[in-house]
Amino acid sequence: MKYLPITIIALFLLVGCGSSIPRIYSNKASKTGNTQTEKQNLKPLSDISLKDREKVTVNSSIRVDYLHYRPATYETEKVQEVENVHPNQGGLIYFYYTNISKNPIRLANWRWNDFDESVWRLDNLISWDRHYGNLVKPGQTSVLEINATSEDFKQGKPYTLELVSRDTWKPIVRYSGTLNKDHISIPLIHIRPGLKSLEIHIRNNSDTPVNLEEIELIGKQMIATEWVGKSLNSRGHAIARVELAEPIKKSELIIAKIKIAERGSKRSVFAHRRAFEDFFPIGTWGAPRDRYKVQRQHHIDTCVQGNDPSSAFYTNEAELFGYRAITTFRYQSAHNIRALGNNPAIACLQLSDEPDWVTHPQQVLLEDSIARHTNPFAPTMTTLCRNVTFFEYAPIVDLPCMDHYCVTAPSSSKWPTPYGTSLEETGYYTRDLKIASEPKPIWVWSQGLFDWDERPEHTVPTPEELSVQLLQNIGRGAKGILWFTFREGPALKYPKTRQAIQGWGRVLRLVRGDLLGSEPIFERHINSPSKVDAFALVSWDKVILCLTNMGYKIASSGYQFNDQNNFNIRMTLPSWINPNDVVDVAPSGVNEVPFSVVGGHLTVTIDRLHDSRIIVASNGNNAGSIYRNRYISIISDEQRDFSKGAIGK
Repeated sequence: MKYLPITIIALFLLVGCGSSIPRIYSNKASKTGNTQTEKQNLKPLSDISLKDREKVTVNSSIRVDYLHYRPATYETEKVQEVENVHPNQGGLIYFYYTNISKNPIRLANWRWNDFDESVWRLDNLISWDRHYGNLVKPGQTSVLEINATSEDFKQGKPYTLELVSRDTWKPIVRYSGTLNKDHISIPLIHIRPGLKSLEIHIRNNSDTPVNLEEIELIGKQMIATEWVGKSLNSRGHAIARVELAEPIKKSELIIAKIKIAERGSKRSVFAHRRAFEDFFPIGTWGAPRDRYKVQRQHHIDTCVQGNDPSSAFYTNEAELFGYRAITTFRYQSAHNIRALGNNPAIACLQLSDEPDWVTHPQQVLLEDSIARHTNPFAPTMTTLCRNVTFFEYAPIVDLPCMDHYCVTAPSSSKWPTPYGTSLEETGYYTRDLKIASEPKPIWVWSQGLFDWDERPEHTVPTPEELSVQLLQNIGRGAKGILWFTFREGPALKYPKTRQAIQGWGRVLRLVRGDLLGSEPIFERHINSPSKVDAFALVSWDKVILCLTNMGYKIASSGYQFNDQNNFNIRMTLPSWINPNDVVDVAPSGVNEVPFSVVGGHLTVTIDRLHDSRIIVASNGNNAGSIYRNRYISIISDEQRDFSKGAIGK
């Protein structure tokens, strides 16, 4: 009779499992496939006598570093999807481990609560799972991703996770605990131009302060590290800025490790993403050749394109006009995608659109895998539309995206009228997508010039409806805005909406660098009037306030807004933010805003809010001047003939 080897895991706090120590098991059941027998013979080490413990064989080739658990969550009160037949009861599991032996380790599969991965997969109890290679080299840290939907993976459920060796077909590591969400998280890994500088955001979702001790990018030589907010307050935020000795390779897996001290003990949290320079697009769906010039004059610099490497777009026009491409990827186009190689025009590879309507997550995972292997130089992207399934699809790709429009458009949610719903809905969808996608950046399709039939009196959003939806998306953490769409017919019929796209394009160009490195902070830190929706994002040296007016009436000819006048916004500032300059960044220009800072609290005085406003509070003394100078340059682009080149764009 063959016995499963005994694996002892290092006794340290399992992050994501509260304060409990991982349970270590002795398994003396034969490998018969009788899981009930195995469970009966599986004893916690604490229940084994000292004599028996001395007989335990220690397998120290794999070190368990961290188990991240994120329960599936989405808005159900403010938003209700029409269809949600099988609600997601599980969540995301990221299992980080390191080969601490001197030999490579070949992994065969994983087991959860004594059942092989195939059971969970084929019985549709998980959406998908992914290893980053089954060969783990000596010293290498890797991660197993499990996207689970069944109640077996619900918050508070006990678990035992095993990794099985391909050489022995026996568990090489066994780890046990209880699934609980960690109150310390890494919501964003921001990769800056050049792939040598990164910013890692850390969030504390508890009432207990913690100290952040060290940051490590696994396997990378760091030459400089800076912190802000290192003493992480309750419900607080911190940022670490890291400079590397060498650039990261495109598509390389980056694993960030943060060492923390709390309540007298020390532990670490981990997060990961693939490495690409972050880029904030101002995009649209269609870009016919005769519309390139006018789109660029409206600050649109990214568009959906095909994948023919010999096309004029990829050989000449993208560089000439200053465009990036959301390049379509299909199985049958793999040859073209490979031929495009490291073409600088490619912003991302767009997989099948809105797969959460008709395509199983496993198929999207396969499509993503083929795209990654076909062209490792560009991130993958897909657009989702149903917040109840964001958790199942968004973590698959590098750039999750969503589209949810609130007026005169078809919708997956229940609306109070046939032609519109509350404009705040799109913000809830953006928030839900972000939670499912962290620490990756997300893009959002924001409603633009497309004429649907649901509201015949005004078939596109009014300028006010457009701007409120835009700022709801930005305030919830979008790192890219794609207008759906910028069609010529509606632009001629509704010139005010077209002008709004141009005006807000100016604003996006002014602040998109700041938005890329910023993250939403807890809304409890912000006080605003009942009819004002206020969001704050914090970066290394700025706070960005996004304000939208909730005082409107839904109407068939366009929502009717009542101005909010003469009010204050008061917020608790992160410890490193001490504003010296506060400005309103608007389509019409950049203007100073009255403000005061007392005892770590910022108060901003707003004279009038009609639809939406962006307020930037900066530590610098001359932020307003910098924005105004750039604004002048941006305005000049609206008269530029981009067919003669986009130098200085």
